[in-house]
Amino acid sequence: MPEAGRRGGKTLKVALVCPTVGQTRRGYERFFTDLHNVLSPDIDVHLFKGAGEAGPRETVVPHLRRTGLMAGLLGRRLAYRRYQLEHASFATMLALMPALRRGNFDVVHVIDPPLAHHLQTLRRLSGLRFRLLYTHGGPAVVDPGAGVDLVHCLTQPAQGQMRGLGVPEERLTVVPVGVHFDHFRAPATRAALRQQWQLPVGRAVVLCVGAVNRHHKRIDHLIREMAAAGGDALLWLDGSLHPDGDNTLLELGRELLGERFRYTEVESARVCELYALADLLVSAAVDESFGMAIVEAMSTGLPVLVHNSLHFQLLLGQGAHRVDMLTPGALSQALRALLQALPVQRPLADPAAAVAHFGWGALRADYIRLYGRLHARAPAH
Repeated sequence: MPEAGRRGGKTLKVALVCPTVGQTRRGYERFFTDLHNVLSPDIDVHLFKGAGEAGPRETVVPHLRRTGLMAGLLGRRLAYRRYQLEHASFATMLALMPALRRGNFDVVHVIDPPLAHHLQTLRRLSGLRFRLLYTHGGPAVVDPGAGVDLVHCLTQPAQGQMRGLGVPEERLTVVPVGVHFDHFRAPATRAALRQQWQLPVGRAVVLCVGAVNRHHKRIDHLIREMAAAGGDALLWLDGSLHPDGDNTLLELGRELLGERFRYTEVESARVCELYALADLLVSAAVDESFGMAIVEAMSTGLPVLVHNSLHFQLLLGQGAHRVDMLTPGALSQALRALLQALPVQRPLADPAAAVAHFGWGALRADYIRLYGRLHARAPAH
């Protein structure tokens, strides 16, 4: 066991707290689930989640889910209020804090800003001495407050955002998300998969994997630019409508693209099939905390097209095509150029090689050291 995974001869104890694990399968949830599975052999990691079956070292915490009773009472227009109430109830409904006390955890790790705020207050009131780690994992830039012992950023630009909010340098650290690259190996040949998914021979497939929304993933922009690009290429959108997806985007896709639009929400284990049969992956997002689906797709060698920003330049190097997603018409022009001949032209560098350093095999020790260094600090007041 790495030395950082021990505390005075005893195994370091870490609580991973994420209400939406078990409810949806976005990047947040997969990241925390991966941390639980990857680090458990070396440190005592316990996952506190909001739904599903309780496996070994897992606890399901009763709370008010934003997609349950609250959705019926408050309606979809109050999505942000439901989000806030979900995290408040998760922290305060007399289940989580007693479990944290019984577990005598050294580090409590969260990724949701409201939960970080609630746990700061409850730690102070309860007298518990755990260190509180907050991962800046969303597109919104939120200062988690002075009560957080360490702010974990996934990229250097994200660290700069936190620094700009006034978070002191000594409370910032950068470790990227890990990816199980072996999970994305195609189970069959490309030809067999395209036949299985009933794709016409020679039909180009532009794939987008992510939450179905307008404000972050900008799916409406992607649909309109795909329509403006013309041709017969298929736009395949795979993503979750849970918890706050926008059904009207599916209507927009069918209206503007007709039979050139396909929507699915496949199981996580089958996303590899989509990467294998696609010709190009596109993300229209201009602001990302990381970009897990992009890294996954690149690990398979699939060409990707992303926003031309510092974030993606530093994250992906020369392994991705880039365009200014904020300029109307720029994406449609890039799509026409890339899809004029198949296979889609590779960027300057091999996509798989450009992201190889994000494998969990290389990063698991970094997270063990991160927890160990944090435990060695005095908790914030």
